[in-house]
Amino acid sequence: MRPKGTDVCVPACEQNLPRHSTRPVPKTFPRSARLAQLFTLAFAVSGAAACASSAPADAERVGARSDAVIRGTVSDASQDAVVLLMHIDPKANGFGECTGTMLAPNLVLTARHCVAETEAYAACDGSGKPLAAGKVYANHKPETLYVFTGNRRPDFHGGLSALKAVPHGAQIIDDGGTNLCNHDIALIVLDRPIEGTPIAPVRLETPVVKGELVTTVGWGVTEKSPQPAQRQQRGGVAVEELGPSDMVPPNEFQVGESICSGDSGGPAVASTGAVIGVVSRGGNGRQPSQNDPSAGCINGSNLFSRVSSFKDTILRAYEQAGAEPWIEGKPDPRKAKFAAACTQPSDCRSNLCRQDDTSGDLTCSQTCSDDEPCPDGYECAEEGDLSVCRLPPPPPPPTTTTTVGCSAGPSSAGGLGWIALAALGVIASRRRRRA
Repeated sequence: MRPKGTDVCVPACEQNLPRHSTRPVPKTFPRSARLAQLFTLAFAVSGAAACASSAPADAERVGARSDAVIRGTVSDASQDAVVLLMHIDPKANGFGECTGTMLAPNLVLTARHCVAETEAYAACDGSGKPLAAGKVYANHKPETLYVFTGNRRPDFHGGLSALKAVPHGAQIIDDGGTNLCNHDIALIVLDRPIEGTPIAPVRLETPVVKGELVTTVGWGVTEKSPQPAQRQQRGGVAVEELGPSDMVPPNEFQVGESICSGDSGGPAVASTGAVIGVVSRGGNGRQPSQNDPSAGCINGSNLFSRVSSFKDTILRAYEQAGAEPWIEGKPDPRKAKFAAACTQPSDCRSNLCRQDDTSGDLTCSQTCSDDEPCPDGYECAEEGDLSVCRLPPPPPPPTTTTTVGCSAGPSSAGGLGWIALAALGVIASRRRRRA
């Protein structure tokens, strides 16, 4: 049983090889199975699970790997914002794998222990103070962190030379924490954007709610395969405890059985589709073995770093990536803004693409109301059941009057009237004289 006031440990198997290991990374991988075999051997070297709070302080950096999302199912393409993150550093004789989430085409959210040299496990009290281990030594070189998209495990034909075509890290951003307790989160700015890959929104403004249901997604091994061909997911996972409590640090929350080693850095996804947490550590006090790799995760407790607690760090990462944040409940920032050209509703942040009455051009519109008026130069117009912002119709052209002959102005009218009266007077006078 986990001692009261302490957290479960960090799964060591996402870390790179133990510092004392001399096992080199091979220069070529003739088949993807070869890489899987090497990973399996590396994770078996230590013989220590490092997934329970009882792990000794000198536990090996890499423990035996265990099942991925426990009792999960295949994660389909709708969750392709979740990526496989691999650390491959031949010069340091190190490699390992984690899970991450694309927040922008060139920005990945993951766990700090996925991008750094750390101690094998961490025990923390409810205030976030380290009770044992969890020290962060130094971040990996960003260029040794590679990102693989899609829901199928990549094929490593071509060996290390094939990695040249794979997007990798250019910058690691963290909150400066020196211990994993209460600080197990990091972001990677990539050397290039991954065009066409889905991205996920994040929850930065509202709190995680106890009892809230989330979906966990990850790339760890499964009960059937040490290197699963497809990513795994599990829905309906309830948030059981919020920090700070006697078991959970302030920047974290706890769930029950769901994830395991290999899922570190992966997301807890809310019903809105927003990432609200990042896998940090977990366990049940049991040591996994080669014959029962998921032993340390069945009926276990698992801790996630709460994304909203790291709002400033995440916004700084967006800025460094040159990307606009996608906040929960807000539109996808990659879509066209109001008044921009569009061809269909899905092009627009508002999902409204309307034809301009004057030019005939298609542009993005938005709904409007007394509380949300239209931008300057636009008016709120009724279109069926919607009130949308439209350009006002052009004013009618000015009317002009063409007059032939004399002016009809007041002064000339007065003159003409006087001349007419004088003429009548002359005629009348002549008639009198004739009489």
